Amino acid sequence: MNWQEYQEAVGILYEQMAEFGVVSKNITIPDKVTGQPRQIDVWWEMRLENHTFKILIDAKKRKDKIDVKDVEEIIMLAQAVKADKAIIVTNNEWTKPAELSAKFNGLDLRIFTIDEATDLIVDDKWVMCQVCNDDCVILDSNGFFEVNGLINWWLGGKCRSCKSIYIHCQDCGDRGIINSEIDWKCNCPYLWKSENENICVYQYNEDDTGEINFDNPMQLKIDFNE
Repeated sequence: MNWQEYQEAVGILYEQMAEFGVVSKNITIPDKVTGQPRQIDVWWEMRLENHTFKILIDAKKRKDKIDVKDVEEIIMLAQAVKADKAIIVTNNEWTKPAELSAKFNGLDLRIFTIDEATDLIVDDKWVMCQVCNDDCVILDSNGFFEVNGLINWWLGGKCRSCKSIYIHCQDCGDRGIINSEIDWKCNCPYLWKSENENICVYQYNEDDTGEINFDNPMQLKIDFNE
């Protein structure tokens, strides 16, 4: 998931609060001093009696923790656009100094994980990738192949980031992950490989030592993108 998608997901999250006010995504508001446009991820306005309460929400997708500099920048941005309150939403955590600064200045820190974010914006999401932990697996492929008159049915999904392919062999119920460096053996038994981000399936025999023998190898290439 890139930062633009994360920002969009945060916007959708707060759009669910629209019954309590007006929520706008990815807008600009003039700086109160310079008049220059300032980019705002999410802007939430609520009418409370005769006062409009304005909340600035900033989305930060990070590998590292939010630090005090991040908090100070958003506090200054909130002041520049006359926000009554600011919220930082991040997929990661924050440092203790950042927490203390946020608390002192009335800024809220919220966790919104990548997993939660992709739930909102990605159709056919299967799981979060266990290989890269950076993006989700899209369950967008299923099919079957025939071996000696027997039909094998499988489901598959590919990570949007690292391109690892997740296989669920419906015949034996086994699940595995394959990519350019990892092969997988299900209990059918078949050997599953990834070639050019597509699937290659081999039928094999395994002796008592665990060595794989291809006496009469069956090789089936599956165009994963079909």
